[in-house]
Amino acid sequence: MDRTLVAEFPWFTLTSDMGNPTGTWSETIPTDTRLIGTNAYVQEMKLDLSGYVQSDLTVGFRRSFEQVGAQDAIFWLSFNVNTDSIVETTLVSSVPFTDSQLIAATASNPGFTPFSSALLDFGNFNRTHIIHGHHEVKYPNTTIGAGAFGSSGNAVLMNVTDNYFSSLEPTAADCLYCYRVFLVPAPANNRDGVKILSLPPKRVILDAFTVEEPDLEYMMRLKRSYELANQV
Repeated sequence: MDRTLVAEFPWFTLTSDMGNPTGTWSETIPTDTRLIGTNAYVQEMKLDLSGYVQSDLTVGFRRSFEQVGAQDAIFWLSFNVNTDSIVETTLVSSVPFTDSQLIAATASNPGFTPFSSALLDFGNFNRTHIIHGHHEVKYPNTTIGAGAFGSSGNAVLMNVTDNYFSSLEPTAADCLYCYRVFLVPAPANNRDGVKILSLPPKRVILDAFTVEEPDLEYMMRLKRSYELANQV
């Protein structure tokens, strides 16, 4: 039977108080966004699949895609191309992530073999965990015009990295964990830096279906779902 599963994420907007000597970020529009590290934030929700599991149904996926509610925007006193990129990683996973693993996901997409680092917790994810994955790195769009980087200005953002890594793997998990992770520049002080960052709401749509598999296949998939959940 066909299903449409939807994960909704709200606006993400930050404004610096432009303090002296350092600024502090605050949410312009209060949402359920959490601070999980230095200039790292997450929005999260769950998609409940327990009804399908109770009916012994497997959930499969044909495709996944995203919609956004407006354009990205950035305002600065000055902009440093070496340090002021914005990273956004969107995940729909059959297993949960810790905060430290979400931060690591902005450096190396989960499900791939990560680089060696004693500072980052990449977890033990494989391709089948990540139902939907999207990694973006954003900079001001200078192609259509932006303020000078060395003085006060503003621009819309453009993706210089736009990488999808969705597995669309069928699952017998009882829920899907949905995350939208942001890694942002340090907030502006009273002299320089990024002062306002605005990213619009995002919707992840999963074109899904449910199917009743033969008992042995379903029990093996159910067993595999629990094994994967305990490996990360």
